[in-house]
Amino acid sequence: MPHRYEYDVAVTFAGEDRQFVQAVVRQVTDAGYKVFYDQDEQVALWGEELTEYFPKVYEQRSRYAVMFVSRHYAAKPWTRLERRSVLARALEQQTPYLLPVRLDATQLPGVRSTISYLDGSVIGEHGVAAAICQKLNGGSAQGGGLFNGYVPRSEHEATILVGERPAAWEYLLFSYTLVRDIERLHEKYLDFGMGFAQPTEFVKDLDLPGLVARESAMIQSALRNFSTVLSDRVQRSAFGAPGEAGNLDQILHMANRYVSVYESFIDWAARLRGYATSSDEAHAVLQALALFAHQPVERLRSFAYEYRAIADTLRARLDASEKVMLQLDVALDIPPEYSARFDQAFKSYKWSVGI
Repeated sequence: MPHRYEYDVAVTFAGEDRQFVQAVVRQVTDAGYKVFYDQDEQVALWGEELTEYFPKVYEQRSRYAVMFVSRHYAAKPWTRLERRSVLARALEQQTPYLLPVRLDATQLPGVRSTISYLDGSVIGEHGVAAAICQKLNGGSAQGGGLFNGYVPRSEHEATILVGERPAAWEYLLFSYTLVRDIERLHEKYLDFGMGFAQPTEFVKDLDLPGLVARESAMIQSALRNFSTVLSDRVQRSAFGAPGEAGNLDQILHMANRYVSVYESFIDWAARLRGYATSSDEAHAVLQALALFAHQPVERLRSFAYEYRAIADTLRARLDASEKVMLQLDVALDIPPEYSARFDQAFKSYKWSVGI
């Protein structure tokens, strides 16, 4: 006869992570499951010897324990007590019991590296809550067949992808993270397209050549350095060699760096457009220079969606036994017409100030 547990899930976490955990707990309880969460158990805990009460909850009274791992969790003596109880049960039980969720890069002593975890920083509160509900409903994080074959369009679908890790999951996760984070910058992108920028500071006309030299060097440096983000070495390390699994942390970091470059070009153009000048000629120089960000911004943005369209076909192509090789190549440059426009504006400026 199956054991009947008082709680479907018991959560163990550090107080600093309460906001994230509480959002997860509320979604799981709203789905109809019973969760042991300290703030909901204040009356039951009143007067109890907690060093005895908590071990019983984790070792005997809960079907699963969800451990929210972070640097705060690793450092607290009270969470250490809870962790010992969870690990003691996990060692004795043959079926999965410990469900770890990583909130940062902390490696927790005692938790075997072979145990599959969810990355809360990737899938968010909703994704973690959805995964818990799937587990309680009989789904399996180790390959219950919930993956739909495409790049995720939501945190819920990303949860399934990370949990099941089907063939080529690395490329699908990279694509999902890329598009998600670029779309979070949509308002900035709209401002960029309008040419809108908040005023920043005043630049004297005679100081303009030095400012232009600095800003030009910065964008040229950004163009050169971007090649490292998608270099063969970085891609191989993140996605893995053929036949090898990829590295989740490196995949996320590569996507993060890609989007940070995209955002830096938008911010660079906004900064130039926000400078106040005393002459139309100086203003025209800065506006022309800001156009240098146009191709990088548009190419970085369009590539994310082009790549998703390709990644969406991966599952079907692999199922058809097609040999698939993906290489990420994004060319960033400054079109000649923008360089010519800047050169003309700078000549007009120099003539106006007598340089």
